[in-house]
Amino acid sequence: MSQSWLETIAAKTDLTPDQAEKRLRGWGIVPDRAARPAPSFVIERLAFSGEKKGETRGPIDFEWAGLGPGIWAITSNRNLRGKSTVLEVILWCLRGVPKNLQDDVRGWLSKVALEFAVGNEHHRIVFDLVDGVPQGRLDRRAADGAYHPRESFTSDEGFALAMSHFMMGSLDLDILPAMQGGDYDREVIEHGWLALSNVFYLGGEHKVLLGDTQMAGLPARMLQMYVGIPWASTKTFVTTAKKEIEQKRSKADRAARSFKAEAEAAQTRLEAEITAARAALAALPMETTTAEALEQAGTAVASATRKMSELQARAAKAEADADRVQAVAVEDERSVRNLRETIVATQFFNGLNPECCPRCETKVASARIKAEVADLSCSICAEPIPEDRFEDLSEELEAAEKRAAASKSAGDRAEADRAAASAAAKGASNDLTEAQQNLNELVKRADFAAKRNAELELARLEGALKERSAAPRDIEADPDETLIAVAEKETAKAYNAGRTGILEALNDEILPLSRQLGIEALEAVDLRSNASLIIWKGGAKTSFSQVTAGERLRLRLATVIALLRVGRRFGIGRHPGLLIIDSPGKEEVTKVNLEALLGELKKIAEEMGDLQVIVAGTDADEIAGVLGEEHCRIAHGEDYVW
Repeated sequence: MSQSWLETIAAKTDLTPDQAEKRLRGWGIVPDRAARPAPSFVIERLAFSGEKKGETRGPIDFEWAGLGPGIWAITSNRNLRGKSTVLEVILWCLRGVPKNLQDDVRGWLSKVALEFAVGNEHHRIVFDLVDGVPQGRLDRRAADGAYHPRESFTSDEGFALAMSHFMMGSLDLDILPAMQGGDYDREVIEHGWLALSNVFYLGGEHKVLLGDTQMAGLPARMLQMYVGIPWASTKTFVTTAKKEIEQKRSKADRAARSFKAEAEAAQTRLEAEITAARAALAALPMETTTAEALEQAGTAVASATRKMSELQARAAKAEADADRVQAVAVEDERSVRNLRETIVATQFFNGLNPECCPRCETKVASARIKAEVADLSCSICAEPIPEDRFEDLSEELEAAEKRAAASKSAGDRAEADRAAASAAAKGASNDLTEAQQNLNELVKRADFAAKRNAELELARLEGALKERSAAPRDIEADPDETLIAVAEKETAKAYNAGRTGILEALNDEILPLSRQLGIEALEAVDLRSNASLIIWKGGAKTSFSQVTAGERLRLRLATVIALLRVGRRFGIGRHPGLLIIDSPGKEEVTKVNLEALLGELKKIAEEMGDLQVIVAGTDADEIAGVLGEEHCRIAHGEDYVW
């Protein structure tokens, strides 16, 4: 069947069976597996010790050994004698987490041990309480009677994890996923051993047929698991996956609708605001400075700045060039002058420079002294110096004069370039000053800010409208949506086919069992796959939640026993046959009813062989009378159970 299931799903989703299996496994969905009959679970010994504190002081040293299949009771003649504590310690050991154990009692305990059998294998849980924290281990007993550690723990969390691993594996139970939360914020949670263990405990007000909570359809899933309906586990996982995908789509649809509604409202508002903004902008004076004019003025300033910088650089270069050329010209002119002075000095008196006429002592005019060098003529007699006198220096003087003339010409040109560059730089500076003044005038206008703000506001509104007018993105479907939908349909087919006859067989067992346990007026029952129980009693149709607490207890017992019987008959049940019942007498009207209930339970246990029921209640004499003192732990009179 599992291969056909995978092949059918793969064919309908254009996948290979291997691809379909891998993707389904990602959601925790696997094909149904062959169920194995649940092993029996029998508690064999309980012991705990410690020290009472407060007003009631004294040592604690409790041991209850020799337990096995059948009905066992912790009973007393008075209430508050520690009966429920014994059940709570058993539950603590089996769950790894206390259920309703009182804090003060937990603080009294120092050592706890529980021995039990799962099928033919024997185990024990033993732990010390160090500052209230359990530290111990789970052991397995070998054929020679020696215990070997299986798992240890040193904390509450470690204890709970150890028992969860052991019990889920030993009883072949599956995690039950479920969606929990509000309509739009549900999340996947997992119900593990702590939830599944509640099927063994019948206490409280018996408001739920199986377990102790109606949350997330847990009773229905526990019913399907413990009776062993084929494909129940697969159906649970695929249903949860489908709900998770549906919630994702629902969230996306809601978000899209919300986005659309908000966008439409925003568009209407923005269109009105844009109309008002355009009107406000149009109402401003036409001569108002525009952003375009401001931008043009700013561009002109930037351009004038660049031009001025360029021309100032050119002027600086022309200045440097002119200084350099002028320095060369001066040097060349000095060289000519020095050469002429050398000629004159050499010709006249070996370099003498007379200041007056040697005959009349008339002072030599300065002009004639200068002319002596410039014209090469005597400053005394004004006669020219004969060329043959300085023939060797004439060529050198001619070359020097040519260089001086060229240098002077270059200096004149450099001076002209310097003047032109300086004038251009000054003009550029004037242009920049004018551009800056123009920009400043535009900025100083009083109406510019209003115009600019109006333009910016209009642009913002138009941008917001464009954004709000954009089409929303299409909602992307989960890539496994089709696969999960097909798997859900195929699993439902397999589940419906597999449960045929099982619910009918359960109803056939629950009706006589309920009558046997004391509901004599019961006419018919209808247990449905959602764990709801419809009842016909006294000629009227009613439901489990509407009958008395005593009748609810009997119906719960009948249902669990029916699960055991039918599961074993079909070879698929997973309930191990352990029931823990706290204070059934408080739900009864008379002691006769309690005795009858226990008597029938005893018969059923003897008939089934491996059913174990542990009961806690008052009315010690009546309970012992039905079960026998060898099956009871009794606190007589004012005594305590421990």
